[in-house]
Amino acid sequence: MLAAERQSRIARLITERQSVSVTELCNMFNVSDMTIYRDLRRLEERGILQRTHGGAILLKQPPGDLPYYAREHEQVEEKTAIAHLAASLINDGETIILDAGTTIASLARMLVHRRDLTVITNSIHVVNELAGAPDVTVINTGGSLWKPTMSMVGPMAVAALRRFAVDKAFLATPAISLEAGITNSNLYEAEVKSTMIEIAREKTLLVDHTKFGRTSYAVVAALSAFDRLITDDQTPSEAIDHLKEQGLEVLIATRP
Repeated sequence: MLAAERQSRIARLITERQSVSVTELCNMFNVSDMTIYRDLRRLEERGILQRTHGGAILLKQPPGDLPYYAREHEQVEEKTAIAHLAASLINDGETIILDAGTTIASLARMLVHRRDLTVITNSIHVVNELAGAPDVTVINTGGSLWKPTMSMVGPMAVAALRRFAVDKAFLATPAISLEAGITNSNLYEAEVKSTMIEIAREKTLLVDHTKFGRTSYAVVAALSAFDRLITDDQTPSEAIDHLKEQGLEVLIATRP
C-alpha cells in the first residue's frame, strides 16, 4: 500500500473515531511503528490530527469537509468512471465550468488534449491539471482559499463568475439528499456553487454513491436545478428512480 493511500485511510479512521493508537495502526496496516509515526507527522502537518503519546487525536476543523488529501484515494474507480462519462458530454470549442472536488479533478485530467476549450474554475487542482494543456484556456475565479477543498470562495469568486455565461457546468457535492437537495458545509463555497448553476445553460452533477443520504446546513440548490446527474452503479435504484421523478436525466457510470 502506498503511503498516500495509507495516510488517507488513517485520516478517515480518526475522523470517525476521534482518536487512534500507534499500536492498532501498526497491526491494521502491518507496518512498523516508525512508519506510522511518519504518517501521523505528515497528517499533523496537513492540519488533520494532533499527535499524542502513543497515538493521535482528531484536530477539530472549522465546519467543512475532510481535506482533499484525505479523499483523493477513496472511490477512485467510481470517480474515474463518472468523470469519463462526463468528459464524453464536453465538446471542443465550448466554455465550461468545473467545480472543485476529487471527481472534478479527475474530469479535468481527461480534458488536457481537447481543442479550443475554455474552462472556468475555482479549483486549484483543476488549474494544476490543465496548466499544461496546449489548447485549453483556463480562467480561475480568484477569491479566498478554502483549504479543505482547495477551492477559491467568497465575494471575489462570486463576482468573477457573474461576468460569464457558459455552455455547461459540472459540479460535485459532498452531500445529496432526496429531501434537502444539494448541501454543503461551507456557506461561501455553497454560494459559489449556486452562482455556477445560475450562469450555466446546462448543469450536470457528478456524485458517487457514498454521497447519497448526507445533508449539511448550507443549501446549494434543489435537485431540480440540474439537468443531469451522473453516478456510479452502486447507487440504490430507489434513489435513481426518485431523481428521474424530479426531472433529471440520470446516467450510470460502470466501473471497469
